[in-house]
Amino acid sequence: MNDEFCKVTRKKWIVRTKVQSVCYDKDSSEVDEETFLRRLTTLRERMADSDYFAQALITLGEAMIKLKTICQARDNNPKRLVCFGIGSFTRSYQALHQLAFILCTQKHYGIKEAIFFDPVFRKGEKNILERLDCSVMSDNCEAKYEADIQTLFYLPHCPNCLTNNLLWRNWRRKHLKNIILINNSFESLSCSKPERLLRLDSNYILDIMSYAVELPLEDDYEVNNVFNDLSVHIFPIANLPQDDSEFWQEKEAPTYNKDPEMISAEEFAKLSLN
Repeated sequence: MNDEFCKVTRKKWIVRTKVQSVCYDKDSSEVDEETFLRRLTTLRERMADSDYFAQALITLGEAMIKLKTICQARDNNPKRLVCFGIGSFTRSYQALHQLAFILCTQKHYGIKEAIFFDPVFRKGEKNILERLDCSVMSDNCEAKYEADIQTLFYLPHCPNCLTNNLLWRNWRRKHLKNIILINNSFESLSCSKPERLLRLDSNYILDIMSYAVELPLEDDYEVNNVFNDLSVHIFPIANLPQDDSEFWQEKEAPTYNKDPEMISAEEFAKLSLN
């Protein structure tokens, strides 16, 4: 399994992807934590030296500058990292590379508090995260997580309803200004299908789009289908409606028709993934 960490060239991507898929899609409940951590360390070193990571840091830096300029705050660097829906990183090469990216980002900004949740995490994956000084949520909050401090949220390729839930939970100026969100592009989403259909699971995304600042993350990563169509989204307080605006009218938590990509809190409570 060593070759999934070899440098991948554009010409060899199709062949390499097949090798990686075989390595990580096997449904095994056991993982050699020591071996995996060594491999993850190697990948993190290569990620930190990659052109993709360097450009992503430039884009994130631009977001920080915009927040500082518009909000006139001294320090808008994230104090907390929250990652939802990254997937089973011991069985998926996409999730593995995404994990390496966000851990490198955490280290770059010196973020001490890192919290992860995905209902598909198994015991070994939880152990690995905890050994990396990260916390794993025990309950499925469905991304309804309050940004009471400056927080970097990472939701790579997650269902729209998770981002929608995150926005609903933080539907106040004082909370939205604390969010730095890396997830699927809002702009791409808005063009993906008619608004009447988007409103079914993305109403808060659509409502906040005109007040958000979106900075696309250029996808020149050496492995395809890992970081495609991701953007950094920020919500500078100076861009948002005033506190007394009807825009912030309190609403009940959003509900959705069954989404095959999302495991609800009720479903998660019934699962025993070990």
